[in-house]
Amino acid sequence: MASEGGTLSRMNAALSAGVYWVGRGLSLLSSLFMLIGMICIVLMILHVTSDVLGRYLFSRPVLGTIVIVAHLYLIIMVFLSIAVAEEKRSHISVEIFYDLFPRWGRRLLDVISGTLTMLIISMLAIAGYHEAVRRTARGDSMEQGSALIQIWPGYWAIPLGAGLMVLIAGYRVLVLITGWRNGLNEDEQKLETAND
Repeated sequence: MASEGGTLSRMNAALSAGVYWVGRGLSLLSSLFMLIGMICIVLMILHVTSDVLGRYLFSRPVLGTIVIVAHLYLIIMVFLSIAVAEEKRSHISVEIFYDLFPRWGRRLLDVISGTLTMLIISMLAIAGYHEAVRRTARGDSMEQGSALIQIWPGYWAIPLGAGLMVLIAGYRVLVLITGWRNGLNEDEQKLETAND
């Protein structure tokens, strides 16, 4: 019997270590999405600045600025960033009564909240996937001036960002339920509050 307990303990430790590394991988992917979002911000700033300077100094605006900003930069920035916000626990939350609960009550609320997040954002990821497939199949583009601009690539950010958010929320629920070591790069101050 003692050897069975030791074997189960070693298996649990190995599983916990594996789950930790899954969290590290999710954090790495989240960081990559954040980098892509930051690149989109810089490109958008340069694009809009070039358009304004071209329009008012040389009477030659950059073609397609409005379409590219609205259908590429903004969609990519917003939807890839929702996974980052989930990882860092940066979404808006109202904690009027949360701090009044005992530790087990707060943990239960976190599990319920994470499960609801997974369900709702899964619907967004599925709908976003179908929309991206539809737009890609049609080769969606928009005309602005004399330019025809492909807009379908930006729509793939919706299922990617929402899908990663679902994985991060599910990972957090698993860690909360099992008590295994968390591999996410969460905001340390908020993590300390959650673990009180």
